[in-house]
Amino acid sequence: MTHPSIPRILTIAGTDPTGGAGLAADIKSITAAGGFALAVTTALVSQNTHGVSAVTMPDARTIRDQLDAVSSDVDVDAVKVGMVSSIDYITTIKQWLEETKPTTIIIDPVMVATSGDRLLDAQAEDALRDLLVLATMITPNIPELEVLAGVKPGSITNFEQACQAAKTVARELSTVVVVKGGHLSDNPLINALVNAEGVITQAKAPRVETTNTHGTGCSLSSALATRLATGEGPHKALSWVTRWLYESLIHADALRVGSGNGPIDHSHRARRLEAVATNQPWADQALSIPQLHTPSDASRAITATDTESVIGAAGPWTQLLWNAGTPVLEEIWNLPFITGLRDGTLDEWEFTAYQRQDAIYLDLYSAALAHLAFRAQDPLEKVHWASDSATTLEVEQALHRDWLNRHRGEEFADALQMAKTPITAGYTDFLLARIATENYVVGTAAVLPCYWLYAEIGFKLIEFNHPDHVYTKWLTMYGDESFINSTKNAISIVEKQMELASPTDRERATRAFLGAAIWEREFFDQTNRMH
Repeated sequence: MTHPSIPRILTIAGTDPTGGAGLAADIKSITAAGGFALAVTTALVSQNTHGVSAVTMPDARTIRDQLDAVSSDVDVDAVKVGMVSSIDYITTIKQWLEETKPTTIIIDPVMVATSGDRLLDAQAEDALRDLLVLATMITPNIPELEVLAGVKPGSITNFEQACQAAKTVARELSTVVVVKGGHLSDNPLINALVNAEGVITQAKAPRVETTNTHGTGCSLSSALATRLATGEGPHKALSWVTRWLYESLIHADALRVGSGNGPIDHSHRARRLEAVATNQPWADQALSIPQLHTPSDASRAITATDTESVIGAAGPWTQLLWNAGTPVLEEIWNLPFITGLRDGTLDEWEFTAYQRQDAIYLDLYSAALAHLAFRAQDPLEKVHWASDSATTLEVEQALHRDWLNRHRGEEFADALQMAKTPITAGYTDFLLARIATENYVVGTAAVLPCYWLYAEIGFKLIEFNHPDHVYTKWLTMYGDESFINSTKNAISIVEKQMELASPTDRERATRAFLGAAIWEREFFDQTNRMH
């Protein structure tokens, strides 16, 4: 089936004038997930972040008129159904779905409030079950899952119990159940897709401590419908939605919408991607660096920050470089890729895509180190660069091959086949150009961030490492003693070469170091921009 580049997603739900739930949340979620939102209104709700004060319900004929108006003119690629509060509404929507037969139908079976209060009477619940049979997926909260599975309220307290109940519901309704970890206590929380056979796939995210979670269920359902309608498989769709919701939650408090249970920040990802797409010059070009004649010039050139190097500079010139790169190091440490790598919640598709790009990068990085060895005059420096060039291919690439060979499932196919990205090409071209066309000192400074920044991050990550960590081999590698010693040696070489260099070459080397540090940041973050 051919999927449109911008899928048309219809949401059927009520309003929320404060923008946190219902149609407002659905429209924002569909847009954020890459779709075009269509909307049919089932209720005019007077509410704010403290609760609902009044609800005005149109008659069922009005619902049908809206649905017909849409489907008579627009090819709908997916439908998300939210709260439908009466048998008439449920019957009307069911008839329309049976007639139009959308490919993807996601139903959020709003039956039980978070407080545990039942929102539908018994007859409406029975009618809703008949509607759920049409769904591609359903997204109940935990109290709703208990009702659908026929288990005692409050009996589902962990992920395993939720999946078992979801399996029962999936078998009964012939659908896929989305298990949402937000109402459970697991940390990291786990979202999963469950069919009659069991768990199809799952995605993890750190639990976020915030009261601003209003509309999370609406948002998940709408975003999931959109990602599926783009043609993504279940694993990638669930992974994208889980990561996007996590980002929306961790930035929810900053919205300051209302004084009660506020909304999530649906648009944070879009603003973040807009920010990294800027055409403004990077700091390596924009920073004013004076002529560097003496060590005292270095100490005044770039103000030191509060972050100290664990490994330590080898003298004033490498201290200058450290001061220049420290803000970038802090940005790297806070990237979603690094935080996910740290706590083990980084999606395996994203890590596989990173490994694919890093394998491409390392081939060219090895060539860059070999060229540095060719240009070096000092025999010991030749040995250092040549040895690390070989280690890059023999040790690091072996680890990459092991990961990539163990992740050849269908869900990783596009990550494994991905060609060299613009960021990977830009970074490797930058390094090779500094080494091939600039003086030797500039080339040594350009490769130093791949030693120093990695080692510093490795020192931070190692405290989170344990034998059962999904990425333990990677956390171990960059805390390895031989890599630390190689990093110290590289710092010493750069310090020596900076001391011998002219003021102009010192300035160019400083810019090369800072430029490479920024490329490191972009390289770590690139897979977070692919979803």
